[in-house]
Amino acid sequence: MVERGSTCGAKTFTGGRLYTYSLRELLGEQWRQAPLQREVDREIISLLTEREAMNIDTTFAEPAGRSFTVLSTPLVEWLAQRCEEVGVEIVPGASVTGLVIRDGLVCGVRTGDEELTSALVIDAEGTNPLVFERAGLVRRLAREDVAVGAKYLFKLSEEEIDRRFTTSDRHGTAMLGMGAITRGLFGGMFLYTNIDTISLGLVVDSASWRKHGHSLVETAEDLRQHPAIARYVEGAELVEYGAHLVYEGSVDTVPQLFGDGWLIAGDAAGFCINRGFTIRGMDYAIASGIAAGETAAAALAAGDVSAIRLSAYKDALAGSVLADMAEVRNAHGWMSHTPDLFTTYPGLAVDLMRDMFTVDGGPLVPVRSTLAAAGKKVPKKLSTALNLVKGVRSL
Repeated sequence: MVERGSTCGAKTFTGGRLYTYSLRELLGEQWRQAPLQREVDREIISLLTEREAMNIDTTFAEPAGRSFTVLSTPLVEWLAQRCEEVGVEIVPGASVTGLVIRDGLVCGVRTGDEELTSALVIDAEGTNPLVFERAGLVRRLAREDVAVGAKYLFKLSEEEIDRRFTTSDRHGTAMLGMGAITRGLFGGMFLYTNIDTISLGLVVDSASWRKHGHSLVETAEDLRQHPAIARYVEGAELVEYGAHLVYEGSVDTVPQLFGDGWLIAGDAAGFCINRGFTIRGMDYAIASGIAAGETAAAALAAGDVSAIRLSAYKDALAGSVLADMAEVRNAHGWMSHTPDLFTTYPGLAVDLMRDMFTVDGGPLVPVRSTLAAAGKKVPKKLSTALNLVKGVRSL
């Protein structure tokens, strides 16, 4: 395994959530020893205007699907140690600059002037697989298929996080939101509680963001200072920040997954789904890594690393990762072409809640009247209804 960072995990950048079914499939019960953060049992969906928010806040006694918040660096370090225990040789501090290709067969990598030859190469470069792109094995990443994510990591004591999120015993909160915090453009925010840090950030569609010319830094700062968010990170120490590409294509934009002597997995293969209320990526990275490893082992045992033999990799993913992506193949297109999701609807939701909770000494307003008044504010009612039905189907 060739690692660009000085250590495994040094170049990773995520503060997110891992659905642990895939980790359990990889490690069995040993997954419980992994350096995960908090188990998520509280889900918050937030619709935000410039200064206000309407939240759907749910706490589960027993979460149906186990998931934990994650800081990637300690997790990747720990996984690298498990690899070395079973004989994997890790080459740190080495940047792969190209592939060794002989007679159309990928049979190694170049790191500077050195060639490392092998019978098979598995690419796990991340969202922007430049090495394989430059070799002409996968298409160039399209701007429309990626978003830009910006993230802060704030330090607080474990006790203070428990107090602010009214929790204990390392129970965690996952918060996803959309609205004015992305200046009315396609995108959203996220917040995850770790043991003694909080991950806060936003993801914005790169194509529309470039078109409108907004500042990502200023927008991230506006998010941090939003009244509905600031209460969670006020007074915290900022210990890390950065930006990263996030894949948001569909099953139709997934690159070629295999060829003579090579496979591609994880973010490099575009295995990521954002449905607004769940974001999937790390679990698909692990699942595709398992499939790639098993396919490679079988191919090496048979002495055949041809594309025909390695096509079993795609077959292995057909009933899981690729099936999931096919199910929501229209979600990205729907969200990117429905600006009301990020402007009109959050405002209507906040106005409805304000009307319901307002007591000003005037005549009592029945709920039916409040709902009717909110309904009158919905623009183009028929087209809005049809568009929402389309959205439900796509998600």
